[in-house]
Amino acid sequence: MYPIFFSVSSLDILFAERVWENFPADWIYLYSKSGEEGVHMWDEISQRELPKSKVFVIFWSEHYFAATGCVREILQARDLVTQGAVRPVVLRLDDTPISWSSDISTEIKPVFDALREMLAYRTSSSRVTEANAIEIVGRAAEPILQSQHPIWPRHDILTTMRRAVQKDRFTTYPAVWVSGFNGVGRETIVREFNRTFVPNGRGVLIDINEATLPREAFLRISSEAFGADINRLTQIASESTEIDANAVAATVQSVFERGDYVIFRHHRIVEENVELPEWLDDVVNALSPATRCKVFIISQLPLLAERRTRCQFSMIAQRVPTVDEHNLEEFCAQLVGYFDQVPTRWTDAEISRVVQASCGALGFLVSLVRSASNLVDLDQIDDLAATGSARIADAISVYIRWAFAELSGQDDEQKALIFLNDVTPCHIEDLQKAIVPKRPIARVLGRLSDLGLVEREIEGVYRLTPLLANRLNRSLIKDDLVRWLEGALRDFASKPIEINAGGGVDEHEFLRLESRIQAGLLTDESNIPSVVRVFVSATHWFQAGIRLYHRRHHEAAYRFLKKAYLQRAEFTNISRVEIIRYFCLSATRNQKYLEAEACIKLLEGVHVTKSMAAFLLADLYEYKHEFVEAVGEYERALKLNTGKDSRLERTYRPLIRCILATSRPDFRKAERHALAYIKLRRTVFSLSSLARVYLNWKYRSGMDKEPPKDIDGRILNVFKDLESHPGVGSAYYELRAEEAEFRGDFPLAIDCMDQAVAADGRFQLRSERWRLMVRSGDRGIALQVLRELDNARNVDELRSNWSLIVSSLAGSYVRALQITGGPISKVNAFAPELSSDEMGRIIGQSNRQATRVLSI
Repeated sequence: MYPIFFSVSSLDILFAERVWENFPADWIYLYSKSGEEGVHMWDEISQRELPKSKVFVIFWSEHYFAATGCVREILQARDLVTQGAVRPVVLRLDDTPISWSSDISTEIKPVFDALREMLAYRTSSSRVTEANAIEIVGRAAEPILQSQHPIWPRHDILTTMRRAVQKDRFTTYPAVWVSGFNGVGRETIVREFNRTFVPNGRGVLIDINEATLPREAFLRISSEAFGADINRLTQIASESTEIDANAVAATVQSVFERGDYVIFRHHRIVEENVELPEWLDDVVNALSPATRCKVFIISQLPLLAERRTRCQFSMIAQRVPTVDEHNLEEFCAQLVGYFDQVPTRWTDAEISRVVQASCGALGFLVSLVRSASNLVDLDQIDDLAATGSARIADAISVYIRWAFAELSGQDDEQKALIFLNDVTPCHIEDLQKAIVPKRPIARVLGRLSDLGLVEREIEGVYRLTPLLANRLNRSLIKDDLVRWLEGALRDFASKPIEINAGGGVDEHEFLRLESRIQAGLLTDESNIPSVVRVFVSATHWFQAGIRLYHRRHHEAAYRFLKKAYLQRAEFTNISRVEIIRYFCLSATRNQKYLEAEACIKLLEGVHVTKSMAAFLLADLYEYKHEFVEAVGEYERALKLNTGKDSRLERTYRPLIRCILATSRPDFRKAERHALAYIKLRRTVFSLSSLARVYLNWKYRSGMDKEPPKDIDGRILNVFKDLESHPGVGSAYYELRAEEAEFRGDFPLAIDCMDQAVAADGRFQLRSERWRLMVRSGDRGIALQVLRELDNARNVDELRSNWSLIVSSLAGSYVRALQITGGPISKVNAFAPELSSDEMGRIIGQSNRQATRVLSI
């Protein structure tokens, strides 16, 4: 059925059709009626179309109550609105009154009485414009985006949970830690579990991470559970010294007493393998047992032994596994029946293929089936579904590449994704203001939801799906969107907050305040309005610092991380360690070596952080090009992290890189580490590391023992593995370019680099391409580099980050001038932002490289 019902006289049909054209055709029911026209359709409308609608749009004008069909529709819709089954929207096309008076015929008074019931939700001003009508309908239609697809029942897990939470005969543990991979249905299980105890209870969803302090958690609960407005939130913020774990526990208790429950969801800043702060344990332990659970904590991480011990009388753990492939085929058939208009076209083989590609993750399976159901030809499933042998991460990579390709040329959708990557979750009205889409924002979000890239959190609130974790910047965000994003974030941060805009009743006020804080700290803190600035805390400095660090905005990251570092006493131990770690990394990259060393000393003095101290010291040595010392510290970090796979994986790559950067590399050691890296996790990064070891071993022989006789076979095998890897991206062409450079075949190297840039247009690859071009020593190619670099500043996608990238480009520019015989002073016009000292260093380095080439 059609979720939006347009109730309009045939005399106003042209205006209605212009509004309708901005929404998907399968959203709209539009039937022209006037006088007795359409009476024979009434039974179908009253029994099927209208009761199943979500939104009832009235095109109110002098013609409306003259149309028999419209009168019948509004009288029936009044009852549906009263029951809460449908949302009304009133669009006033002219100056016709909206309330009955004695000078209006009593025969049509029932129409006005029905209209009165509908005016409170969304009503336009008189003589509504087409643009405003589209916006109002779009906002009202937002609930349509809520996914209502079939849910796979996990009766076994629900039964286990019901037994596990029972503390004694009459009471339950107050808290449950629910772990499992993203997409396995953890939140669905929590909500289904609670329906047994409180059928009408609401789960109040609160995102937390390692940076969250009790103050922010308290404010979020106050807003989401109790609808605290800005005035109340400001009052709470001014009393922040009294907000601790006990205060959070008290407000969780209040939520419980109201018949609801709290869901704390572990929401990553960058990584989800960082433990949640210890104050959460104090919250759990402050809650007393009752007849049902009060709080649920959802995380990818299992409940660690230490935390289990601390909370042994207050919390139990429940792991949610992936689903067996055989069982998923039945669920997949249900999804096909729901999403595909012609489900019979699916064969058993196609269902099996999609199930295998989902790797047992229910959420991912939903995205695969929903997208595949929109394919004209099911043979195209190969483009979006990985082979059954792929790991979940690789299968997701295949799907994400396909989904992003589907968005080619769709500017509104791409802008929404890149904005949500930095400001998430975000209210739909704030997205509208930030993106200013050409089409209704509901339609934009609907497209992204259909592809499984965006999730509707709660009414009006959206976030990137966990499928996109750490993938967006590399895979979709091309440089031409970066400049737009910087301006959009800056403008959005400075815009006033308009709560209850458009005649509706909005909640989520603290979430909307934090959206502006996120945007402001990522661009220009001074843009944050004073009414918002009062809420900025060490939590937000910490989060912004980490995000800016990973965006390579090292100066801004250092500034915020230092603020958080100086206030680290406000945080519990897990969070303090993360602050010290990131501040150390940031200090190193800003050449604040004494501060970095002070951080390392703090971590070295505690047994549990010795491995982190070793890694950070190795990183410091590597940054200072002291590679032998870096290798020693990275190897110490490996030993200290034995058994901790994620930390080992993070260490192998820079360790191998540093071994190869030494003057006399130990290739056998590098190979040993690379093979251990692949055994730990077979990724593009581990395969690339092994390939680089073999390339260096072959082409730099003489520095060490001769390479193995089968070195060519080893190179060939690892290249085959890399080329066939689902997440390969540009890596294969990058390594082919490195091999060609070793052989001195620069035309081939440049050609391979062109293919790498075509596969992944990020700046680092473009910069490497220019370096290869000047490395060739060819005058014609060097002239091309000068032309391209002179134009680079005027390219939108580079101009927005020019101050961050110009230093790395200046070296290639100087070398190109040397090859072509141009005046070196010309580089000053190319990079006026650089200091004389920095420019002197770059020119000196280029001179030394030129001398080495001549000596060869």
